[in-house]
Amino acid sequence: MGHRRGELTVLTGPTGCGKTTFISEYSLDLAMQGVNTLWGSFEIRNVRLARTMLQQMAGVPLAENLQAFDELADEFQKLPIYFLTFHGQQSIKVVMEAIEHATYIYDIAHVIIDNVQFMMGLSEETRHMDRFWKQDAIIAAFRTFATRKNCHVTLVIHPRKERVEEDLTTSSIFGGAKASQEADNVLIIQDKRLTSIRGKKYLQIAKNRYSGDLGIMPLDFDKKALSYAQKKPKEKSTSDAEVPKSHHDS
Repeated sequence: MGHRRGELTVLTGPTGCGKTTFISEYSLDLAMQGVNTLWGSFEIRNVRLARTMLQQMAGVPLAENLQAFDELADEFQKLPIYFLTFHGQQSIKVVMEAIEHATYIYDIAHVIIDNVQFMMGLSEETRHMDRFWKQDAIIAAFRTFATRKNCHVTLVIHPRKERVEEDLTTSSIFGGAKASQEADNVLIIQDKRLTSIRGKKYLQIAKNRYSGDLGIMPLDFDKKALSYAQKKPKEKSTSDAEVPKSHHDS
């Protein structure tokens, strides 16, 4: 119950925890259900992002299954996924104009920005207060856009630097409190592999404004498929079989 039009979602998690890989698969899942999606990938190139999504869609390593590539590429091309051509630092005015235009042309229902810090630039000379103000302005612009265009916006935002052993919270999101206040949904990838030998990675739904359902979902990563999708359980008797949930049911 996490994808509703007109809402703003913020995703955060430690560096290297797989935020882009997760949101890539999440958006692919929605696009395969017919949700028109616009990707603004400011951190990694569109070619690399599309390759990840193609492998997630295939569920197998592409390099080992080249004979299926053309068929997979044709299927992927049919999906309602569009990519902004920006990369690196961009002004919010230019980005919003491109998004508004794409939303009008392609009836976009889901916009993803990965990530806000790369979009606004990482230059050291910018004073911290300036960066907070700039980020708040970006969040306000996307909040207004989501409401006005009845479009779901997902913003990937890095957390502040915190102690590795502590869980991230809504107040861990970089910047002021505006991101967590304005967001309808806050998703946090918690990575316990960094502090425990048997540590796990899981997705925490830390805020869900309208349904109120909060909780955590284990994230088991299949490296070959680049996938977090829940795997089919081994055969069980019908009496104790469980029905696996997909991302959007959680």
